[in-house]
Amino acid sequence: MNLPEFPKNRTLPLRIPLYLLIPLFIIGGGLYAIPYQISLSSMNLMSAVCGVFLFAMVFSLPGAWIQRGHFIPGRKSIAGVIAVALFGIAANYALSRSLETSSATLFIVIARTEIVMAMILGWLFLKEKVTVRLWIGVVVVMIGVILMKSEGLSIPLDALIPVVWAFACAFFFALIQIVSKAVIHLIDPQVLNVSRLVIASTLLLGSEEIRNELSGLSYSQWSMLALAAFFGPFLGRVTYTYSLKYMTISKAMLLGMLSPVLTIFVEYHLYGTLISPSEMGGSLLIILGIVWSFLPTLLNKSS
Repeated sequence: MNLPEFPKNRTLPLRIPLYLLIPLFIIGGGLYAIPYQISLSSMNLMSAVCGVFLFAMVFSLPGAWIQRGHFIPGRKSIAGVIAVALFGIAANYALSRSLETSSATLFIVIARTEIVMAMILGWLFLKEKVTVRLWIGVVVVMIGVILMKSEGLSIPLDALIPVVWAFACAFFFALIQIVSKAVIHLIDPQVLNVSRLVIASTLLLGSEEIRNELSGLSYSQWSMLALAAFFGPFLGRVTYTYSLKYMTISKAMLLGMLSPVLTIFVEYHLYGTLISPSEMGGSLLIILGIVWSFLPTLLNKSS
């Protein structure tokens, strides 16, 4: 098979062991949620998204500059970058519309269907194999998510529109996974991250409302956005995208479901927030579903 040749460059493609990538994107996703939630308590969601994107772009620039030679310009790679940027904006816009009239708990549960959508899309367009064991693991994980959020979960009679927006958000995020996987052999993840953040930030800054809100933020608000950016769109996203070089979307996303479990335990240690029985039971089911899915791999490596 003829592999694509990157332009000659002084640096070699960055190769990070998978056993390092997995904990890094789980930690990034888990810690990202805490400062991001704090930010959303004092500003508009799309303004927070723009602020996070700007900081993440700055954090990603050094690595992208070093790896800049590992980019094969072409219709597919450029279209992929643009698509990832636009899908990111669309997903966050759908998220904001969903949260306008529905509870965050309902949104979180529906948004987790992203993994199911990504698995189906990956099978359809990327020919990624999804085993029965993996499907069973996903079902157990989704039950765990519902149980984890069951105490605050309610579905009002007039929730049709926000539910549609929540599913749209999940779908756009799933599309990001598909496109990223499709172009990962053409563009380094750090270059991809900076490119899509430049496009997305530029488009978001076209809104006068967003510009005005960002200009009036305090130091503490900018600090929370910076923390969220470091753990989320920088550390979490970049390491997750690197992991797609070595594993299927379904397996990477399934492992990423450990992030909300980590968030709960970090909040407990930071704020003393009590972990409810439903959160504990849901967390155990998520862990069980993931262990079940990867059990053959774990047994093969231990033998």
